[in-house]
Amino acid sequence: MSDPTTDDLARSILALLWETTDHQISREIAHLADIVADTDDDGSHVAPEGMVMPASGCVTVSVVATARDHQGVSEQMRVAVWPVAGGGTDPAFVVTRSDSDRQLPVALSDVQPEVTAHLRGQVNDFIAAIIAHMVAELDVKMQRTYIRESQGDLAEYTED
Repeated sequence: MSDPTTDDLARSILALLWETTDHQISREIAHLADIVADTDDDGSHVAPEGMVMPASGCVTVSVVATARDHQGVSEQMRVAVWPVAGGGTDPAFVVTRSDSDRQLPVALSDVQPEVTAHLRGQVNDFIAAIIAHMVAELDVKMQRTYIRESQGDLAEYTED
């Protein structure tokens, strides 16, 4: 790629996130829940402080995991790729996730001229944490539903 735009680089980071997620979703997780990812930018997103909106709009994906065995039990989160304001190089981008304050800074040298092994490793860890969090939260919701269904809502805990 010669002189790729910020949008192109942000989208290549998102593509790496998708690819990594696809590799990490195990057969066990796939049997537990239907996982749907969609780029559904509705125009309501606002760039976090210190970051800017890409020229073509928010580079984001919404991920929803819906339990197969429990009607209406789901977990949702969103991942977005933001260019750093002022055109920084280290980091040049920041990946955010809606269920956490955790972020993944991405240096320009890790994505241009091509994605590095270093970035692949960072994304692998980032995605692993996201999947683990979503599965854990989905499991908690399924347990609550199971107890309510089988014991008439006699659980010793609440959702709060």
